Amino acid sequence: MTAFPTPQTAQRNINRLDTLRRSYLIALSLFWILANFVMIVVQLTVNSSASTAAAFGVLIAVNVAILWLIQRGRFQNAVTLYLLTLIPIVLLAPDLLILTGSLGMISAAMLGNRWLFALVQVSTIGRVAFLILERASVSTEVVSSILLLVALGTLGIIVRIFIEVANRVARESQRSAQLLADTASIGQELAQILQLDELLPEAVELIRRRFEFYHVQVFLMDASGEYAELAASTGAVGRELLARHHRLAVGSQSVIGQTTQRRQPVIARHTDAFYYRNELLPDTRSELALPIVDGERVVGALDVQSHDPLAFQPEDTQALQTLANLLATSIRNARLFTEQSQIAQETKRMFLESETNLQETQRISRQATRKGWQDYWQSRRENTGLTLDNQQLIPHAEWSEHQIKAAHAGQVVQEGEVVAAPLMIGSEVIGVVEVEASRDMPQSEALEIVNAVAQRLALSLDKARLYEESQDLAAQEQRINEISSRYQTVANVDDLLRITLSELSQSLGAKHGAIRLGGVQLDDQKGSNGA
Repeated sequence: MTAFPTPQTAQRNINRLDTLRRSYLIALSLFWILANFVMIVVQLTVNSSASTAAAFGVLIAVNVAILWLIQRGRFQNAVTLYLLTLIPIVLLAPDLLILTGSLGMISAAMLGNRWLFALVQVSTIGRVAFLILERASVSTEVVSSILLLVALGTLGIIVRIFIEVANRVARESQRSAQLLADTASIGQELAQILQLDELLPEAVELIRRRFEFYHVQVFLMDASGEYAELAASTGAVGRELLARHHRLAVGSQSVIGQTTQRRQPVIARHTDAFYYRNELLPDTRSELALPIVDGERVVGALDVQSHDPLAFQPEDTQALQTLANLLATSIRNARLFTEQSQIAQETKRMFLESETNLQETQRISRQATRKGWQDYWQSRRENTGLTLDNQQLIPHAEWSEHQIKAAHAGQVVQEGEVVAAPLMIGSEVIGVVEVEASRDMPQSEALEIVNAVAQRLALSLDKARLYEESQDLAAQEQRINEISSRYQTVANVDDLLRITLSELSQSLGAKHGAIRLGGVQLDDQKGSNGA
């Protein structure tokens, strides 16, 4: 697995280069301090001029100042002071040209900026050229010096190239690491958002702020897959584009149309012939569109725009494509979450409907049960009940206080040895069982037994009632069929009327009945009523 550099690792690499350069300059300054101190001692020993010793003292002071600047964190100032001090020595001390020239070229290559490097190179080479012109003849010593300086100059240029490459690689590594870190951070933040209408606006704002882009927007494919529709966009311009329902056709001459068709990043700069300029975004100088791919399907595109014509380098494209891939995952998760939420809501709605239907069914069942037992009691013309007294069963319909309490409460009532359990069909009470248990039996056991028996008795009573009702209905149907069968043997109207009244009287115990044939004469009836 490839390990990507972190911003901290990249920064450590840059710090190592800076530490190496500081160490090199410190070593040079210490060298010059020591060398100038030795030269002062030599000058004082041979009774040389005081001005020469003073010059070496000045150089010592300059190098001490360089060390002080390094200590204070002003490294570039120290480099500038060192190289600007070295140039006069190169120009004014031809005897030290080999030493000062070589150190100057290499030091400028390692430490200085381009201008200081060029200044040191020109000064050194110019000094050598002046020496050649100054001498009438070219000696072997001069030729050797020239070749040495050319070699050192070439070495300085090579060192400069390597230093610049190392700096550039370190800076690019740091930038790439920072891009990847920002990408991972944005991906983590987006992964926490499960609502698509919140995810996309937050995504474009995060990308715009973290990467400092001019404009960012996200397009999503429509149901037909023919158009990419704007789903989120930054700023007031984005709100206006959303209000317009901005969309671009797949394959059109735009970065969005091309990236959704090619499934690859597409970069357009304002100087490109195929660049499409949006009048609402006049400051765009370069634009990058990246496909948002979920599996094998393009679900949209990420569009970023910048003021810089050269904004999108390969590392930018790589980081943003990674971000587009993370965004695809977040979009899929948000859509799945929405679908699950809709399923959950539909399930809840169906549950509530079924619960309502169940309650309605229970209500109708209770109503039917209540009506059935009311009709049953009315048909019996008396309440039914039995009382056990001294091992004798006595018909008795009056309710005791315990039975009334159990009926009203809809649950078992126990007072002392007396246990009263309601007979319930659903939530309807159709009676009560009351038992006075033996004192030797535990009350909890008596309550459990009576309650269990009451439950089974209630079901059995309801079944028995339904069976009796079905028997009654069958008997009624049979009696009706018997009456109808007698009609088949009679062909006379008067006999049919006599048979009907006779059979109804026997079946119903009726003492009076009447049958009239013919139409009702309303006018005659009114006249008779008014007479």
